[in-house]
Amino acid sequence: MAIEFIDPYIDLAISMIDADRRELSDVTFNYEPKLLYDGLSREEKAMYDEILTNVQELKSFSYTAEQDGYDVMNMAMYASDAVVKDYPEFEIYFTIHEVVEENMTTALESLYFMPWDSEQRPADSVELRKELLHFDDVCTRIVERMPDDYSAYDKYRYLALVISYVTSYDHEGAGGWQNGTAYGSIVGGYSICQGYSRGFMYLCQKANLWCETVDGVGGDNFAHMWNIVKLDSGTYHVDITWSEETGSPGSREWDSYFMLTQDEILVDHEITDGKVATGTAIN
Repeated sequence: MAIEFIDPYIDLAISMIDADRRELSDVTFNYEPKLLYDGLSREEKAMYDEILTNVQELKSFSYTAEQDGYDVMNMAMYASDAVVKDYPEFEIYFTIHEVVEENMTTALESLYFMPWDSEQRPADSVELRKELLHFDDVCTRIVERMPDDYSAYDKYRYLALVISYVTSYDHEGAGGWQNGTAYGSIVGGYSICQGYSRGFMYLCQKANLWCETVDGVGGDNFAHMWNIVKLDSGTYHVDITWSEETGSPGSREWDSYFMLTQDEILVDHEITDGKVATGTAIN
């Protein structure tokens, strides 16, 4: 799939915003990664660095009970989990595979798979690199085509609209487990709430726009995820999933879940990770 497939969705987003510019917040705030790495011990950081380098280079690695012991294996699981949380793009192609013998984990092995492969079969490294480059090229194209003169509000709205146009909520599970990833929402075409929010955050990260995910509960007490962003008037909740499910992009219904205050989001959402929006009502 050539990266030009994304252009019609970008064009729609730009057309929508240009017809209704919202000059809210001339100030943009930079993306601020919160790394689990910072809270690790010296030993854990050393293992984290080792795993990070291996994953970036698609190098195979393993830890065994016989050679390394269970303490090292436990540390490896902890460190690899921190790596994936700090670099969420890794989750689309990397995991730690547990080798189990007689109900005991005897080894941990790196596993690299194609982002579209729901069965997570070992991937050819050359083909995997091509697919990862394709994903990065698509995301870069989205960010590079964002007009420089947009307000901070419209930059967030542009990225949210592209996500909303390019993906559909995966009611039937057609997108496999990838529907909860940035790859699923941006390239795969199907998303659940995690995919919408992780895709949006990944684009914000590439655009150097402040953004975090929010964990909570919404609608019939189901676990839910959305985002929080920052304008010069404070921070605001952005729930692209509910925008998409409520109305078409650009409609008043779609806007009803974009840039919400804390009081507004709490009408039908519950926040479980302590995130608080500080902004005042602007919609």
